[in-house]
Formats: sequence, C-alpha cells, structure tokens
Amino acid sequence: MSVMNPKSEGMDVPDSLRRNLEWYIDNQKELAEKYNGKILLIIDQSLVKVFNDMTEAYTEASKSYPAGTFTLQPCSPDPESYTLMLYTPTYGVFA
Repeated sequence: MSVMNPKSEGMDVPDSLRRNLEWYIDNQKELAEKYNGKILLIIDQSLVKVFNDMTEAYTEASKSYPAGTFTLQPCSPDPESYTLMLYTPTYGVFA
C-alpha cells in the first residue's frame, strides 16, 4: 500500500471533506479533552455523533448519510490523528 498526499498527487477530495478536517484540526484540543480515543462523525464542520470504534461509526453513518458527505475522524490530541487518513465511505486519503 502506498501513501499518497492528496495535494501533491492531485487527488480530487471534495471541499466539504477538507473543511471537515480543517474544523477538526481547529477544534482538536477541545474535542480530545472530551472524546479522546473515540471516533467522531463530522458533517458540515459540526460534530454529529461520537462512537467507540470505526466499524460502529461507519455502519451507523452510512445508514443515514450518503457516501462522501461525512468524515469519520479518530479523536486524539496528537497530530497523528489527522495526518494519517481522512475517513469517508468514498474516500480514504492519506495526508
């Protein structure tokens, strides 16, 4: 498996998903204080729901929201929580 940078590889990641990641990074400290170790469902730069694991988060989110419209973000105070991957049912982007 190769690691790809969406900026350098010219990947077409929807602006809404980029904005979700930017929102997470801007609010990471506060989110990590409350939800460290959880998976966050982020839609339109808002926290919608919190899950215990990625499987549960993906299963529940995909029932209610179309593919490519939500971000599943592992929550942690560390930069690794957002530098590894941006999760969504349609996109798995390594940054």
